Amino acid sequence: MGFGSIGMIWTLVIPAIVLLYYFFRKKYVERTVPSVLFWEESRKHTESSPFVSHLSRNALFYLQMAALLLFVLLLMKPGITSSGDSSGHLIVVADTSATMLAEENGEPLIKRHKARMESLIRDHEGARFTVIRAGGTPEVLLQASEKMDEALRTVRSLSPTYAHQDLAAALSLAGTAAGGEHANVHVFTDAAAPEDLPAAVPGVVYSVHAASDLPDNVSVGQFGIAQGKDGQSAIAVVTNGSKADYEVALSLEDEQGNPAVESRVLTVGSGESERVVFDGLPPVRGLKLTAESGDGYPADNIAHAVSGGGELPVFVEAGLHELVHKALQATGADVTAYGREEAEQLPEEAIVVTGSEETFLARRGRTVLFGREGNPEENPVFIPASDDPLFAFSPGEEIYAAGLYPPFEDMESVAGPESNPLVQRAADGRIAVLADPSMTDWPLRPSFPLFLWSVIDSYSREQSGAGTFLPGESRPVTPSLEGGWQLFTAGGEYMAEFGAAGAVTAPDQPGLYVLRSGTEERYLAVVLPDEERTVQAGPSFTAGERGEGGKAGPAEKREPVLLFVLLILFLILAEWEVQRRHGLSY
Repeated sequence: MGFGSIGMIWTLVIPAIVLLYYFFRKKYVERTVPSVLFWEESRKHTESSPFVSHLSRNALFYLQMAALLLFVLLLMKPGITSSGDSSGHLIVVADTSATMLAEENGEPLIKRHKARMESLIRDHEGARFTVIRAGGTPEVLLQASEKMDEALRTVRSLSPTYAHQDLAAALSLAGTAAGGEHANVHVFTDAAAPEDLPAAVPGVVYSVHAASDLPDNVSVGQFGIAQGKDGQSAIAVVTNGSKADYEVALSLEDEQGNPAVESRVLTVGSGESERVVFDGLPPVRGLKLTAESGDGYPADNIAHAVSGGGELPVFVEAGLHELVHKALQATGADVTAYGREEAEQLPEEAIVVTGSEETFLARRGRTVLFGREGNPEENPVFIPASDDPLFAFSPGEEIYAAGLYPPFEDMESVAGPESNPLVQRAADGRIAVLADPSMTDWPLRPSFPLFLWSVIDSYSREQSGAGTFLPGESRPVTPSLEGGWQLFTAGGEYMAEFGAAGAVTAPDQPGLYVLRSGTEERYLAVVLPDEERTVQAGPSFTAGERGEGGKAGPAEKREPVLLFVLLILFLILAEWEVQRRHGLSY
């Protein structure tokens, strides 16, 4: 038996008031009256038992309490829902998407569904149990087990996977698990239609258990980080899908959990969307937006985003050798030529390729220098292949140079001996090629544009994110120059490891995460699918083939309303008769 309106249990306060009244009503003192008029009545009380005598004296009270309790039970809408024909195989299909966290009377839908699943399993003791999780990719958690305890443990361990459910694939999997035999398939989701069910199979009955009510919902529909002239900005769209206006408090945190800007409060009208812009943010690599509204679906009130991504613009000095310009264009980079007098106007975040030592020394990072001031040492040399990551994609070959410029004292050697290197690197990442392009055969080799591509890629990695993932999504990211990736939470907790050539699989839980490989670090954001930002509700029903009996109709919840009404009327008539004969209880 279930209850359609368990919230009406508060009406128990009515019989409680009546009960308190009988405790505190006026008491009368019993006295012995020596009169023959009471002899026969005394004889009756003497002959009856104390229990029967107590019932006789307080019959009206007990009748009133029984009527009130039946009335409370009737308000709670008791009923017995038929789950279809019983069979030897019970298949449970559980939707574990984010919308299962939608609340009704403060209780998430997934919690109510799990309670119903456990009750269903206990009612089918002795059957075979199969449990299928309908997440982004359907998964069989338990297959044809005859152990009821194992099925109960599997159901209790269910938790949201946040990815949008593939219900059609899960139901097809359930039909396969039935194996052509009689089976009851119980689907627990928020909403489904009869056309969502697979084609009827004799002996397989589908019972859909859906959400009965649609909760209020305020969601963060869109959220991202933009790079502007005045720094970073965060842009969000907050949508109110409920029938009432909602006051929403917005707070923004960086990847370390620190407040990025002051919180804001706005009112979003029913069915409306509000665009919010947070300007003047400090440099961040990831942001978390929280919209507190007190609605009935909190999962879509939090959004995450990572900054940057993609390659930075490249500015190359117009006076450099033509082969440098052609090699940069071959890399596919966004290349812009500039005059040496325009060097001071170059943006800090850009990559600069120059032949000016003054420009090279004035900038901090993301700069490549060809040649130096002064005269080179004309001493022909062959530079052997380097094992530095900048040459990881270049074929191993010697480079001929007719002469080299003197090295910088505070830089490390990348290619060539320490005393006479061809390529050097500063601590802040600047690269110096100590030869004019005309003094070496390197610009004529395939390794030259590959070297420049590696430089541009390494500079772009400094500020780029790994991108935005859906829960549980797997896809490749730009390979690390130092091996495979390790996945951590933003707080530093280790989660998983991925090979250098393998795809990265995002966690199920939305949030900010970090990919690390040696000294390289890239943030990624896991966000809710767009389908999970809208809550749904629908009727529960049963459909399918019962074998010899034909098709099943919709499941009906049998409510014994008439029986309860008749009992209450009978008790009221009994109260009237008792009061007519004996008066009020004393």
